Amino acid sequence: MTPPHGASFHHRDRTEGSEERVPDARLVVGAPLSLTGRYGFLGRLAAAGLRQVVQDARTIGGIRMGEERLVPELHVVDDGGTRAGVRGALEKVADAGLLVGPYGSDLVDEAARWATEHGRVLWNHGGSADEVERVPGVVSVLSPASRYLGPVLEVLADSLPRARVLVAAGRGLFGRSAALGARDAADRLGMTLVETAAPEEVPEAASDADVVLASGTFADDVGLIRRLRARPAAVAAVAAGISLFGPTLGSGAEGILGPSQWEEGARFPVDVGPRQADAVRALRAEVVPTLRPGPGGVDYPAAQGYAAGLVAMHCAEEAGTTEDQSLLETARGLRCTTFFGRFGLGDDGRQEEHEILVVQWQEGVKRIVWPPSMADASLIL
Repeated sequence: MTPPHGASFHHRDRTEGSEERVPDARLVVGAPLSLTGRYGFLGRLAAAGLRQVVQDARTIGGIRMGEERLVPELHVVDDGGTRAGVRGALEKVADAGLLVGPYGSDLVDEAARWATEHGRVLWNHGGSADEVERVPGVVSVLSPASRYLGPVLEVLADSLPRARVLVAAGRGLFGRSAALGARDAADRLGMTLVETAAPEEVPEAASDADVVLASGTFADDVGLIRRLRARPAAVAAVAAGISLFGPTLGSGAEGILGPSQWEEGARFPVDVGPRQADAVRALRAEVVPTLRPGPGGVDYPAAQGYAAGLVAMHCAEEAGTTEDQSLLETARGLRCTTFFGRFGLGDDGRQEEHEILVVQWQEGVKRIVWPPSMADASLIL
């Protein structure tokens, strides 16, 4: 959201005792999210991010829509982590002005089908499988899954130039997209993809690989790393981007790499919404008291939820309406940088401009090691 005169809504000065204009109407933001079930923890993180962006917009009196101001109101319905639950939740928020999707590529896939059937735009923060991001009407703030593991191999390219790579891919949409991206990156970097296997099929001693890349569920990735008796030169897991990973594995997390959509320490110029420091402060105020994040701080699912709400409300302001086709056209033409990073959709609908970070657990702390422009630590092998 960019209030009048281009000021971020976090930067608007207030005079003590000044009266704030009462908005003329409300703008309902509806979201099916897993507050329980297999995505419960990550869904609650995303819900925290959404609650905070809506609260921040309410604090400054809502968003401008033509000549009036609308106060956003968040309606979250628990989808229970199932496809049927997603459909049921969407029916309950079907009349919302803005529809934000669930967490998990399989659930976003179901939400996207529903949105297509009803001619709605779905603001996507939690489903990065490429085929999901390509669905017409899905507006994604996060990089597609096919770009998750490539940066991990890039950070390893100098140290392991001809590495043999094994991918432990989850069976769902996300795992398949991530594995395809890893294969393409390995080919480009002169590495060899020796095998793609389900996490439980990876041997305890992966002696044929120099690099193991895990892209399953959080439980899949943690279970695989615990089983590895003799680690290869480098191990990376999508789960390593979550701050709970370190406390869960203890010393077993040391040295593990992981892709991340966002980290608190990343810094770059912002032209829409709050600066990084303000966004982190707001997210910490919402997340920490209820979810007790680990030593890595606020996790990227919370930031993704905030970013999806931010971009959706910004597009509503720019379009001057919540009519879905106008919102979609505005989103397709939008190029900006929020605290979450670059936003820009490609011709095929996938998020094209957002950049994946690579983190590594070092002495119990999650550190950014890639790209060099944002790194706060050097790679350790």
